Parts: sequence; structure tokens; C-alpha cells
Amino acid sequence: MGGKCDVDNLREQTRKYWKNNPDYEHYLQQLLGCELKIAAQEPDRLHGVDWPVHTLALTVGESFEPLLQVVCVLKPKRVVLVLNTSYSGTPGIDHGTLLKQYMLSLKQAPLPEQFRPDLADNSFELIELPKDTPTHVFRTLCKAFQKQEAQPPAGYTNVVDITGAKKSMVVGAFLYAAHSGLPITYVDFDEYDRDWHRPYGFTCRIGAVANPYAAFHLRDWEQVRRLYESYSFRNALVLLGTKHSPDRQGNGILGAMSQTLDVTANRESLFEPRDLEKVERLAELLRMYEEWENGNYAVAKKLRDSFNPPLPDDVAPWSIDVLGPIWPNVSAATTATKAAQQLLDEHLKLKHGDPAPTHSLFAQPEPLLAYVSDELAKIERLITKNEDYRSAYLRAAALDEFLLKARLCIAWLKDSLVLKDNSGSTSKVSDLSDADQIKGFKLLADHSGAGAMRDVLVRVNPLNLRQIGKEIVSGCPSLNKYWNRKALDFSHKNYQGFTKLRGEAIHTHLYLPRSVAEAALDWVKAAVDEFIQKWLEHFYPGMVAAATGRKERVAAPSWSRLVEVCDLTFLPPGLRQ
Repeated sequence: MGGKCDVDNLREQTRKYWKNNPDYEHYLQQLLGCELKIAAQEPDRLHGVDWPVHTLALTVGESFEPLLQVVCVLKPKRVVLVLNTSYSGTPGIDHGTLLKQYMLSLKQAPLPEQFRPDLADNSFELIELPKDTPTHVFRTLCKAFQKQEAQPPAGYTNVVDITGAKKSMVVGAFLYAAHSGLPITYVDFDEYDRDWHRPYGFTCRIGAVANPYAAFHLRDWEQVRRLYESYSFRNALVLLGTKHSPDRQGNGILGAMSQTLDVTANRESLFEPRDLEKVERLAELLRMYEEWENGNYAVAKKLRDSFNPPLPDDVAPWSIDVLGPIWPNVSAATTATKAAQQLLDEHLKLKHGDPAPTHSLFAQPEPLLAYVSDELAKIERLITKNEDYRSAYLRAAALDEFLLKARLCIAWLKDSLVLKDNSGSTSKVSDLSDADQIKGFKLLADHSGAGAMRDVLVRVNPLNLRQIGKEIVSGCPSLNKYWNRKALDFSHKNYQGFTKLRGEAIHTHLYLPRSVAEAALDWVKAAVDEFIQKWLEHFYPGMVAAATGRKERVAAPSWSRLVEVCDLTFLPPGLRQ
């Protein structure tokens, strides 16, 4: 620039530039460097953003000066130019190509080194909008920032600048940045020339602008993730909401995503239909997990089978696949009375076996293993995620009793029990009549005394089956005392504290601390291990090993895996993890 680089001389040289209307090369060589040097004397003018910039998206208007200033201050590694179809008769791509050339020449321009960008020919992406509507700008930026080359490395951020473009472009760009959580920058000026109605470049202010929409929208997605990770699937579903339709107002995240942003968009939603479908797929997954976590395996299985494309196996708990086809289902019941009666009938059929004990749950080792593994994991989640210690204790005690019964029922079905009648004569189950075999099995399956079942399994006392005139005196194998030296082992006081405490907690609102719930979990883990290793392996050799890789699927997948399966690529990187 001719003369000193001070405010008075720069103001004079700027007016000459406007008057003579030279090309932007003159601006680059004579004015830009001095503008930045003077502006930098006030630290709050060229604040930029808090992180180094990887990809900078610029909504391009007629004037290049403020965009050149932004590139110098932010010094991005990549630049995306979002262009109108035409600028005063010049095609949008041609307009963008010219701006690109000027930005490339910044590398050799007389600039302070702190403001010298280092851009190459392949650092640019030029995108001409089919229509300059907010919706098209939003979608264009969404696609541009999903590309692999646009992903910022660690320590970098991406930025959307809304300087210079017409209002329709600014709205779409602002909403995209707000949705994605990216910093939004804008060039403002403190002084405008009264005659020329143009700003003096040295009075520029370049920095991030407030983003009220981001705080609201991202908080919703963050809340969905938090609720999912705490297994509060129903509440996460509420936040996802429903999309707009011709006859229904949408709500929640889907309502926001499906809104029509501008009247020129032919009633198209803000997000593309395929993105809405991805969120609806997520919602269906949450419904499946909700049913599964509540033990409604049959409905969870129907939901699992309804996905198209099918779900990968690793995101569906094994119990859904194994228990879904056999589990009671009362979803079609029209009244509470009918639902309760149907539930009881179907449950008893599964427990007793329909039409014979060989169809009982206790005769099906794979579903039995799936149920036990799933229930154990749910008990642990009640402690670690829900902090519901009373429920965890009650379910642990119930599972322990279920396993005692399962041992006896399996031994009955495998003809491994020794029976004795009133005369002292011994026999086996296979010696009974068919009717007594069925009746005896039902008596055993309906037995509810944990202490009595434990005693016969360790061969202390027989278990009386009066209705068939028999008692069980022993069985094979014998039960290992997995409860020995456990925190809740009160056998030295001549009563089973673990089972007794369960009964008291059921009938009163007894407070149970976390330590007691964790002790119950430790107890029932030992019970499950003993059952699997000594009973399932004994009667069904190799079955447990064959289920390896499936029986471990007892939890919902990680959030990042869920995002991957639903292809939620429109979420900002921070919300995909």
C-alpha cells in the first residue's frame, strides 16, 4: 500500500479503491494486509474460534473482501464454497472459481505471517446450489461435512461462516451449524462510509456468533444418548418424538427434523426423508429394547423380525431370538382380566410343558441358559444403572430359587432322582405311571420352598410329593454349596438369611442398601456358575460351549454401535461416540 499503514491513510486508500473499482488483486496487494494489521491491534476484533480449523464452509455472496478476511484469520486446511447458481449474470461455479484463485494467491500476498493461509488447489470444494433456499443450503452442508475428507483430526474443528450471502443461504447455513454443533463465524464491521455505503475493512470483527438453537437441539440428542445408556428406553423414545404428517403435528427431535423450513422448498422437510427413516429405525430399536428389558420377549422378537434390512445379530440380545418364539404374549388381549388369565395360562404351559413335561422350559437347555444369563445381567443393571437395590435383591433371590427348581426338574426329566414311598421302597421317575410322571413334574415345577429344594439337593432332607405318594431322597449330581462363606450365608444361625430376607422384603417396604444388593448379586452369580458347570454341562455336554458368542449377548450395544447400525451420519462427531 502506498504510504504508511495507519488508519487515516488506509481510509483514504480504501475510498480510492472503491472509486476506481480495480479488481480484487489490488485489494489483496494494497489493502488486505494493512486492514488485518490494524484490526489485530485490538485483540477482540480477530478472535476467530477456539480451535484450529480443518474445514471452513463459506456461503458466498457478491463481495469477496470479507471472505478473504475470514480465510486469513481462521487459516483453514480446507475450504467449501457454497454458491448460488448465478451472480449478476456470472455462473455460480465461475464466481466461485475466481474466489478460489484469489484465496490461492493469499499465499504470496503481502500479509502479516500470522494471517497467511496455506491453501493448495486440492484444498477447495465448490458446490453450486440447485436452489438458494435454506433447505438446500442445509442439505448441501450436511452432505459436505459427512465426507471423509471433511472429518477434523484431533484438536481441530470445522466452521460454518455466514458472512456475505443472501438471507436464505444464511438461514440454512446457520441452522446446519446449530444442528451439528459447529462454530458459526460472521464478519461484522464497526464503521461504514456514508457516501459509499460500504464498510471499512480495518473495522472488522471476526469471531463466533451465539448459537441458541445448538444448545437446545444438541441437548436433546445428548439426553437421548444418556437415557439409552441408562436403559431408559421409553424416555429416550419420548424425546425422539414423531415426525410431521399432513394430519398430525410432529413433536420432539423427529418433529424438528421434519419441519418445513421455507415455503420455496415444496413442503420438503429440513432433513432428507432417508435421514428421518434412520431416526425412525432408531426409535424401533428402542421399542425392541424396551420390550426385551421388561421381559416381553415375544413382542421384542416380532419387532426384531420386522426390520428391513435385518438387524445384525450383535445388536439383538440372544434371549430375544431364543425366548421370543416360546414366551407368553398377551399383546392382543383387550382387557386386564383377559391379559392376566392368558398370561397365567401361557406361563403354566411353558413351565409344566404342553402337552407333556418334555415341552417344558426346563426341558429346553438353550432357552433355559438364555433366560438365566439374561436375568443375571438385568439384576446387575438394576444395581449399577438404576440403583434400585430392593428390586435387584428380590430378583436375585427369585433367580436363585428358580435355579434350585431347574436342577430338580432337569434331574426329574433325565431320570436321575431317587424316589421313596411310604414303605421305604425306592424307585426312579421312569418307574412311575405316565400320569404320575406328569403330576409329579407339575408338583416339582410349582414348588416354592427354596429351603426344602436346597436340602434335598445337598441330600440333607427329602422333598415330599404327597399327591403321588413319593418323596425325593437324592439326585445326581449333588449340589455344591456355592453359598458357603458368602456375605449372606446365615446357615450357621440355622436359617437361610438370603431367602428369609427376600420374604420379609416382599411383604414390607424394607429398605435394602447397595451393599446387600451387591452381596445378593455375588450369591446368585455363584449359583448360576454352579448350575451351568455342574448341571447343564452334566446333562447336556457341549451345549454351553456351543452357545459361546451368543450367550454373552445380554446387553444393548454401545451407543456408537447403535449409531453405526442406524447410519446416523448426520449427527455431529461428538454425538456419535
